[in-house]
Amino acid sequence: MLYEVLSILFGFGIGFIVTWRFVEIGVRREEEKIGEARKIKMAEVAGKIESAVEALPEKLPSSLDELLKYISGKYMLSEVTLLTPDGLPIASNSSTPEEDTANAPEFIKVANQLLNSDRIVLAGGDNRIVVLQINPDVLLYAKVARELSRPELEKLRGEVNKILEELI
Repeated sequence: MLYEVLSILFGFGIGFIVTWRFVEIGVRREEEKIGEARKIKMAEVAGKIESAVEALPEKLPSSLDELLKYISGKYMLSEVTLLTPDGLPIASNSSTPEEDTANAPEFIKVANQLLNSDRIVLAGGDNRIVVLQINPDVLLYAKVARELSRPELEKLRGEVNKILEELI
């Protein structure tokens, strides 16, 4: 009788453990599939956005306000501030330009000293802040709601620099 009870309990324990492992492995595989599908979908969406943006006829802006609207629309930036490395504002469509001009030079100093980079992307929750050194005299501080790729940042830098040179 004792052996029967022990064998039933032992069989139940082993069965439970084996089933638990199979379920755990299955869940892990499904999560990997979902992650891969999400990456593929994001790549497709980003590709569609980039191709749609490139297909639009471009009328280059003729003022700083038009430049801000142009890059905000093209790169989906919600608030943009152009400023000098000393923190003096050049142009802004931000709701908090004073805060932006105070933070951007500090962020770019940290990026230069610690990361040896001329750009930094800060992310928290659903919001991202991008600080990008356009040229030695101009910084761009922008708030974005999506991930910007390295090629997009380089394209943004080149385009803003080109337009600023034409405006001056």
